[in-house]
Amino acid sequence: MNKRTIQNHFKTDSFSFIRIWNKFQSRMPSFFSTPFFILISTLFVVALLFPYTETVPSFVLPKIGEASRETIIAPFTFDIVRTPDELEREKKKARDQVLLVFDFDSNVKSQVQARFEEIQNSLNRLFMTDTADLAWMTIYNSLSKKLSENTLKQLLIRPELLQIASEQSQEILEKRISSVLLVQSADQLQKLRGRYNTAFNNYQVYDLQFITLRRDSVEMIIGTQDLSVKEIALENAISRLKVERKLDAAALNSIYELLLRCINPNVLINEKETSLRRNKASDEVPEILGKVIKDTEIVRKHQEVTAEIIQKLRSMQIVLDKMGDGQEKRKVAAENVGKLLLSLLPLLFAAVYIKKFEPRLMKNNHHLLALAMLLCIQVAILRAGLALSPKFFTGSVEMPYFVPEYIIPVSISSLLAAILFGINLSLILTLFTSSFFGVLMGFNHFFFIYSLLGGIVAGLFGSNVRYRLHFFKVIAPVGMINIILITLWHLIGLKFTVLSLVQNYILSLSGVVISVLFAMFLTPVFERLFDITTDMTLVELSDMNHPILKRLSIEAAGTYNHCVLVGNLAESAALKIGANALLARVASYYHDIGKIAKADYFVENCLTLDKSRHTGLDPATSAAIILGHVKDGLELAKKNKLPKVIQDVIIQHHGNSTMSFFYEKALEKHSEGEVKEQDFRYPGPVPQTPEAAIIMLADSVEAAARSLGSSSPELLKELVKKIIKDKFIASQLDQSDLTLRDLDEIVEGFMPVLKGIFHSRIEYPSREKEHKGVKTE
Repeated sequence: MNKRTIQNHFKTDSFSFIRIWNKFQSRMPSFFSTPFFILISTLFVVALLFPYTETVPSFVLPKIGEASRETIIAPFTFDIVRTPDELEREKKKARDQVLLVFDFDSNVKSQVQARFEEIQNSLNRLFMTDTADLAWMTIYNSLSKKLSENTLKQLLIRPELLQIASEQSQEILEKRISSVLLVQSADQLQKLRGRYNTAFNNYQVYDLQFITLRRDSVEMIIGTQDLSVKEIALENAISRLKVERKLDAAALNSIYELLLRCINPNVLINEKETSLRRNKASDEVPEILGKVIKDTEIVRKHQEVTAEIIQKLRSMQIVLDKMGDGQEKRKVAAENVGKLLLSLLPLLFAAVYIKKFEPRLMKNNHHLLALAMLLCIQVAILRAGLALSPKFFTGSVEMPYFVPEYIIPVSISSLLAAILFGINLSLILTLFTSSFFGVLMGFNHFFFIYSLLGGIVAGLFGSNVRYRLHFFKVIAPVGMINIILITLWHLIGLKFTVLSLVQNYILSLSGVVISVLFAMFLTPVFERLFDITTDMTLVELSDMNHPILKRLSIEAAGTYNHCVLVGNLAESAALKIGANALLARVASYYHDIGKIAKADYFVENCLTLDKSRHTGLDPATSAAIILGHVKDGLELAKKNKLPKVIQDVIIQHHGNSTMSFFYEKALEKHSEGEVKEQDFRYPGPVPQTPEAAIIMLADSVEAAARSLGSSSPELLKELVKKIIKDKFIASQLDQSDLTLRDLDEIVEGFMPVLKGIFHSRIEYPSREKEHKGVKTE
């Protein structure tokens, strides 16, 4: 069923709900149709539809490996938590996985070199001092405190040993000499002790293969095999010297002692930093592993129970056990109240926004009620979708990241609000819908963003819908943003499989299609029920083959052309001030349809003024005929089911102004006491909207400008300003929400159209000859 068919169906008398609805509204007490009551009613409906957390009975916890005796569905959203033992094991595991931190000391090499130079200097002084001298004994005693007597004697006999030891120290320190021996087990330690005949008291059992080495603010990961300890490095150096230098045991022992006393490790373990990193890793182990959303299937009947399933069931049981006591019940109640109030806050924000920035909407209870009903419909759909989607679309063990909630049509209100009320109210409604959906999904920020961005895109594209086919243009951009969001979300933490991603894409696109189909069906329903006129209806009414416009063009051709020109003027001015240009143009086409009944009584339908039907008529009679075109137009509009916004323009486009021409004629013909000004005044009301005011001004400007004939742009502009000034002084614009700045912009909006209408033409030569009486062919 297309839109026109739906509208025609609503227009028939058989649609009794419309009559019942209108009768109910007419009999409703005034309080029940106030914005405050509409807000309270909306809050009540939202509170009624809110999914409150309830206490549920416990269940029998199965064992791992058993077949489940029943299908268990999560009765509420809860966190998957580790048991205390599991948490402690994971914390220990996290600590053990942290690499030891070592610092490389770049100063060790120079320090060792300085020690060797100090010994060399002492030896040199010994060689230069007589042994009988007291100073010699002082130097010798000083050296004997650092070296054994055997080593000191060897150096006095063979001073080159010191140089050999110094060279070996520099060669050893080219490697990474650790301050602690790292072994993977006690057995490995015993083997090293036996092999090197060394106690290795400073050791640490470490079963990882790598360590973190920090050098000059740069960290690197190196293998434990790249580390050595001083004792092993010295043993290897002595063994190499024994082979390469063929030194005797006494010399080798002296060199070993020199190296042992002078060399310090250049790679030092940083216990403090290692401890900090281990504590941090331990603290980062989450107690909460994930979340189970309400109505998610945890285990199916006859499915094998795994450790993961047991973990979910235990977590749910913990929550259920807490719900058993009174304190937890009070906590659940407080939680429900908090969630509800948090959901309603955006709605209150929307109400404040409408009151402050949408004054025209505040004056129209029909439209307020439509907005409230649209919001309630969206909340009901979200609530139903959340309850039903897991039942119809369930994942499996092979598809753990399948999200059935993607099929919920979250963009219905955003799209409909953009079509019915414009982009601003659509964005406000989207904010509430997104917040409510995020709360429904267990305060899930992704679903808030998913609904918010999808709704914004739907509103932006929905605000441009003018034809039914435009509805389907909304699917692609909204579907694309949804797919991007789903992809990014599931990429976080690698929570996806290719199959689950594809299926989630299909569900999301299906949700968008459902939103569009709902919007297509509900748009004409809301238009008819709440007297809302959308751009689609206006586009249909702009068709010049519309029966009324067709009749106007035939029976009142001058009025028809006048209406078209007024439409061009009104559209240009509306664009200038940001009003509804389409409404201004279309309403202009219909504003004078009342002239059809007595077309030849209106000057634009007369070829010459001397043949006017008003010749010989009493001014009061002429005024009554002219006044009647407003009433006739309204009756014709109602008969043809034109929207109320068009009907309003018909009765407002003259306001309550006076027909000065006939009034002045009446004063000339009769005494002042016999003439009532009220008989020559339009019934009004004055324009209530910017669009109606623009049409009033365009109507007067077009008629006045045409009476001038050809004129310069400067004179036309002065004429426009004078007409607007007169209307302003006559209080015809007081209720239209136009500002003085808007009036200046309207002047600028009229001028391009007027210049196009009254542009100059070249007088052709043939016409000049005719004027001179020369016959032309």
